[in-house]
Amino acid sequence: MYHALVGERNDTLNKVHITVETFKQEMQWLSDNGYQTISLDEIPGAFNRNDPHAKYCIITFDDGYYSLYQHAMPVLQQYNFSATLFLTTIITGEKDFSLLKGIDPDSLPANDRPLTWDEIREMSTKGWEIQSHSLDHADHGNLTEELQRQVTQSKRIIEEQLKKPVLHYAFPFGKYNRQALKAVKEAGYITTCSVHTGLADINSDIYRLPRLEMNCNDVISSFSRKIMDGFTSKTEKLKASVRNLLFASPVIKDLSKKIIGERMN
Repeated sequence: MYHALVGERNDTLNKVHITVETFKQEMQWLSDNGYQTISLDEIPGAFNRNDPHAKYCIITFDDGYYSLYQHAMPVLQQYNFSATLFLTTIITGEKDFSLLKGIDPDSLPANDRPLTWDEIREMSTKGWEIQSHSLDHADHGNLTEELQRQVTQSKRIIEEQLKKPVLHYAFPFGKYNRQALKAVKEAGYITTCSVHTGLADINSDIYRLPRLEMNCNDVISSFSRKIMDGFTSKTEKLKASVRNLLFASPVIKDLSKKIIGERMN
């Protein structure tokens, strides 16, 4: 899971925005170590192949930054990698990211901007999957009546612009509740992505797929541990196993959130 790419970082930037050079190094590592990129549509087939030597990954980007068109796309083409953009539709074509909900504008790259529909269409023709990341990035863990509008209208807008089906969704901030899971299923999505750590496997809930956040704290050693094991440490793995037990049932997950608080996705 990536966000924006920047030339240089500063202290105000959110940690999820990494440098172009770091991204290049990570893509080279994937290529050097024999990884193949697949789309979300290919997940069932990849699991069913049962090939012990296959190394599959899905490269995803959230929100919709111009730096993806400018920097990420050429790097991915160099390695013949595909990618998925989870697009927040309200910002598309805007001059800045002020319409994004729940995000401090000072934490965003100052010299970046939202993608335009023409740029997104070009990315789509070059193999990018364009899927939904809601209308305006609202926290789905706290929504009720608004949920249907977030998941259906963003889907409709992208499909109208690109003339392609939108079947995959990523929850903003990775936040969701029982109502959110129900809303995406009713809207016709066939997978949704969280921000839970760990590797996806045949036992993963396809409506709560894990994703590995890549951020400015990663070096190649931590990046490679995430890719191969799904975690950067044994402590993180232990915490994730407890989380998975709590989240096995959406009912228990929602109850746990009430007890523990907003730290839980």
